[in-house]
Amino acid sequence: DTYTLLDLVDVDVDELIESEKNKISGKYIRGLYSGGTLADEAMVLLSEAIGPIWSPTPLVSAYTLDDPNASKEHTIVDMGDDVFTRGRPHPMIDFTMRKERLIKEYNDPDVAIILVDVVLGYGSHMNPGNETAEAIKEARVSASKYTSVIVNICGTYNDPQNYEQQKKTLEESGAIVFPSNASAVNFAIKLYRGLKS
Repeated sequence: DTYTLLDLVDVDVDELIESEKNKISGKYIRGLYSGGTLADEAMVLLSEAIGPIWSPTPLVSAYTLDDPNASKEHTIVDMGDDVFTRGRPHPMIDFTMRKERLIKEYNDPDVAIILVDVVLGYGSHMNPGNETAEAIKEARVSASKYTSVIVNICGTYNDPQNYEQQKKTLEESGAIVFPSNASAVNFAIKLYRGLKS
C-alpha cells in the first residue's frame, strides 16, 4: 500500500477539514519558522500545490518581500534568518519576535492559516509549546475572526521538553498539531483547497 503523510497521523483529517473550514475567514497561508530547513521544505510543498510563496528568503528571487516584517499573500518566514537574529537570541530560545509576529498575522483579516514549528531538543527553549500556546491564546482573544493555527513538533519522545506535554499544551490552545513539518504543510494545503471549494 502507498500511504501519504496524512495517513500516518492520529486525526480524522477530513472531519478536521470540515470543522476548520466552516470557522475560517481569510484566504492566505502564512508560516513562521525557527529555521531555514523547515521553512524551505514548507515553501517547496506549498509552491508546488498553491503557487508562488513570498519570503525574505524565497525559492524564487522575484518573490522576495520588500520588508521582511511585512507579509503579503502566501508568505513563509524563517525567523532564524540573520535579519531577525542580529543582536538578539535565536527564535528557538527567545520566542518574543515570533509571538509578536504570530499575533500580527492572526489579526490580519486576509490570513486563513498559520503554520508554526516547535523544535525540541538540547539548545532549544525548555517549554516552547507553552510559548507558542500563549501567543495563540492572546491572538484569539484580540482577533475578531478565526484563523487556523497548524503546528508541527520537530522532536522525539526522548527530548527533555516532554513531547507529549508540549503536544497537550498546544492542543489546549486550539492549535492543530502534527508530528512532522510535511504532514502539517500537507494538511494546510488540503484545508486551503477546502476553503476554495
